[in-house]
Amino acid sequence: MSYLEFDPSTVGPRQVYRLLTGAVVPRPIGWASTVNGKGVTNLAPFSFFTVVCVIPPMISLTIARNPDGTEKHTLKNVRETGEFCFNVVTQPVWKEMVDSANAIPEDDSEFENTGLTPIPSVKIKAPRVKEVPIHFECKLHQVIELGPNRHPLVIGEVVYMHVDPACMTNGYIDMKKLDPIGRLNGFLYMTLGEIMHREFEDGQAR
Repeated sequence: MSYLEFDPSTVGPRQVYRLLTGAVVPRPIGWASTVNGKGVTNLAPFSFFTVVCVIPPMISLTIARNPDGTEKHTLKNVRETGEFCFNVVTQPVWKEMVDSANAIPEDDSEFENTGLTPIPSVKIKAPRVKEVPIHFECKLHQVIELGPNRHPLVIGEVVYMHVDPACMTNGYIDMKKLDPIGRLNGFLYMTLGEIMHREFEDGQAR
């Protein structure tokens, strides 16, 4: 087989981005809600997102800087308050999730612009998104700046969880009931589609 060959040190960053986001799929979306010191709420999606630890529970968001090198509103709020909330993106609100990524002035709220409803959290000041079934309240653990552009990797410790029982079956989150949305490349997103099942020989989930 003949492959196309790419050296990240010689091809442009746009090509590297296209290859990474086209190959690492589907990606879960870290829909982060925050609030700044003035009380203005913010809501933004990030697809460079994952679980990083279980004890204690931690998740990460990679929040690329703006083209001019300034920090995005989410990161500024996280640094200022030390908090954010992760809201699971589901099919009924996927368009609102996309709209929340639009460039909205810092003194305006994505909640108001998208019609979504902010509701109080228990241990943090950042609001939750009422229209989704799962929220993880997070306290900032660490910000690690990566590469020459100092792209921030935000690691947050999950200090409180909210799960709608309607998306649970026998103590597990039921994927069909949850109906989450994943990120592909370009302007593409996806639902779960066919769900396949195959257990390991020892019956333990990995």
